Amino acid sequence: MPFSEWDDWPVGLAHVDDDGRILKANTTAMDILGKDDGLETFQGLLSRGTLSNDGSAPGNAWSTAWIEAGGNPVELAYRHRPSEGKFAVAFYDVTARRQRERRAAAVARTAARVASERSLPATLNALAHEILQADGLAGVQVLTNEHSGDKLHMLGMAGFPASRSSSFFSLLMECQRLGADLRMLDSLESAAPVVIPHRYAAVMSNPAWKPLHEFHRYPEWDAFASLPIKVRDNTIGVLNVFLKPGQEVDGEAMEFLASMAEQAALAIDYASLLEEERSAAHREERQRLARDLHDSVVQQIFSMGMLSQTLSILAAAPHGQDNQRIQTIAAELEGITGSVLKDLRGLVAQLRPSAIEGVGLRGALSRLAAATHRQTGVRFDLHLDAALGRLDDELGEDLYYVAAEAVHNAVKHSPADLISISCSVEDGRILLVVRDNGGASSVEGSALSAAEQDEHGLSFMRQRIERWHGRFTVSLKFGGAGTVVRADVPYLVNTRLPGEN
Repeated sequence: MPFSEWDDWPVGLAHVDDDGRILKANTTAMDILGKDDGLETFQGLLSRGTLSNDGSAPGNAWSTAWIEAGGNPVELAYRHRPSEGKFAVAFYDVTARRQRERRAAAVARTAARVASERSLPATLNALAHEILQADGLAGVQVLTNEHSGDKLHMLGMAGFPASRSSSFFSLLMECQRLGADLRMLDSLESAAPVVIPHRYAAVMSNPAWKPLHEFHRYPEWDAFASLPIKVRDNTIGVLNVFLKPGQEVDGEAMEFLASMAEQAALAIDYASLLEEERSAAHREERQRLARDLHDSVVQQIFSMGMLSQTLSILAAAPHGQDNQRIQTIAAELEGITGSVLKDLRGLVAQLRPSAIEGVGLRGALSRLAAATHRQTGVRFDLHLDAALGRLDDELGEDLYYVAAEAVHNAVKHSPADLISISCSVEDGRILLVVRDNGGASSVEGSALSAAEQDEHGLSFMRQRIERWHGRFTVSLKFGGAGTVVRADVPYLVNTRLPGEN
């Protein structure tokens, strides 16, 4: 093809020598490559063994590669053929098209995971990585307060080292106390996206952000965007993205991030609906038991009342009369009483099933930790003595509810992201310790203070322990980190036979 006709082509065309140096190029090629860095990196691409004397590779096949052009990364699709003893190379910019394809695939993969994954942290971590890879970002965070009131939990993160997620929210609140401008909270409160250019330099140069400087230092980023995560018109979290230098959030990028924020909302909502479904099943079961109670026990008690009235009448008769009748009625009352007692025991057991039934205290505490982690992302460190397997069931259940209340308070009222549960048997006693790393800066903001404001929380925990002649204490800022709940009771072994009440 005559060189004069090259400019009519909508793709870049270039004539290059064996070393990849461009001898001539059309206008479209120069528009794609620009000057200086674009030409240099393109020639470097062609000189790395891409060309061959026989033109066999890649030949008719299109290949893709990234180059720098105009200071920005550009993805090219290209191929070459021998021409006039040299090589003719055709290429075009596929950056936008491939990015749209990656974004669409990321949304599809995330939607499939939301529908199948039961672990909320696993789903949101995968979502963060999909966003990171689709747009080549520096970092991504997914934070939600769905299960813990005003406290934000980081349930998804990509780009930043996982070790830096520890105590993120408490450090964020420390930055706010020092006067830092928390723009993600603007997005949370206004339910509108926030985009801030050149945020990295502002954060790293501001002393108010010092508690989070190490978290944000690497990888280096520039602009910052925060999008609200909304479930049924309620904002329950934010999606934060950290852009590499040179990247911008254009209209298509904002649409993609909004779609991923919707997927995060679906995942969080799905997890909440699963919990509501379990609660609804429990309510239906209680209603069924209430009907059973009415149909069996209530009717039998009515019969007992009628027989008691008959006994009163017979007792008022002259002495010696109707003795046989009285004995018969007394026997009926005894039979009905036994039946009622049996039914009540069965129904009460169903209405209030043991939290440790079938799994013991160790299994119940492990299940509590796993369920709380799935819902909030809070990590757990468990140390549970094997001797707990022989523990008295009622004592084990009381210890479980004390631990569960302590975990609930830590999740809801403190910035803790790590909770330690230890339950050991030492010198004939059981020591239960639940410690969080909330690091409360004041009594007013602590889990202990919140629990004390609850008319039942701490008193019920103490009553459960004192029932077994044990000791119960709560310590604030133990070792400078969070709240510690301690319970110390005698070790009682389960001596009941199987099936014995």
